[in-house]
Amino acid sequence: MTPLSGFRFAAANGIMSGMASNSMTVGPFPEGMDNRVPDFSMSLPNGAGHLLRDALNVDVTERGTVKTRKGYTLSLPWQDCHSLWAPIDGAYGLFCSDGSVRRMDVGADGSTSATQVATGFGRVTFVRYAQVNEAVYFTDGLRVGSYHPVNGPTPEWATAASVNVGEQLLSPMPPGSCIAHHNGRLLVAVGNVLVYSEPFTPHLRDESRGYEMFPAPITCIAAVEGGVFVVAKQTYWIAGGFPASSVRAVLSYGAPEQQAGYRPDGGAHWMSQRGIVSCTASGELQNLQERNVALIAEGGAATLWREADGMASIVAALSSPSGTGAGIGSYAQARIVKKE
Repeated sequence: MTPLSGFRFAAANGIMSGMASNSMTVGPFPEGMDNRVPDFSMSLPNGAGHLLRDALNVDVTERGTVKTRKGYTLSLPWQDCHSLWAPIDGAYGLFCSDGSVRRMDVGADGSTSATQVATGFGRVTFVRYAQVNEAVYFTDGLRVGSYHPVNGPTPEWATAASVNVGEQLLSPMPPGSCIAHHNGRLLVAVGNVLVYSEPFTPHLRDESRGYEMFPAPITCIAAVEGGVFVVAKQTYWIAGGFPASSVRAVLSYGAPEQQAGYRPDGGAHWMSQRGIVSCTASGELQNLQERNVALIAEGGAATLWREADGMASIVAALSSPSGTGAGIGSYAQARIVKKE
């Protein structure tokens, strides 16, 4: 057998493998990554190209070519940074570092700066966020807080106190591990209980009826216009939101602990145990990877809606369980899968 002499990139089609006696052009890769088919079946029909066995830190373009993703440089020298979040318009970012929630801004020249928003958060747990009208509510499972970048009617979460409204006693919304906002109600996961606020009072709830129980701890909540997805060992769809008229299991598997990501089109996405799933604003759900990529995601996860070089993609980062550490952990991988 002639030994393999090496690999090199071909400018137009992808990867060229050089043999001592001959060579074979591989690519383009219009369908991206696939680790389910056997190694000898990586060619696409009719000479359309090939499948990628793996794609680490690269982008697959619309033409099926492969581009190395840009690297990174240190932006802010904080310690134990985690729990990064930004509103859909990307006007600013929030993150946790050294036990404080901080706001990050990017200047016209690309420089970054940070200002403190709240202290005493995220030392042993992640911080989760939800856009609530003009404000942002956040919790680390132990405490609650809110950030109000502009003046508006949304009350502060941390100062909520019990109040009687007629014959109804309303209590402050509790801290939790997941959080979302849907149809004027705040949604907070506490173990396997989904607690929801009264309409248009996101900081207050009716303890006697403002909750829904699930059969396992809740690891992710995604709220879109048509309803709410709750991930609790399985993935459930609550059409119209809460109070729930029905709770329907739509996926037989769950997801690592994480904050769902949202897009300008009104849809949402998260990393499930079997790959990235995406839903439309109306609640149509699709696993973008399961058909082509076999994986089991555990521990913690995070997703990023990324627009660069005229391409839009969802990047997912996975971590090994971090134990008592608040950071995402020392082991992380990102994968891009090209879809039509």
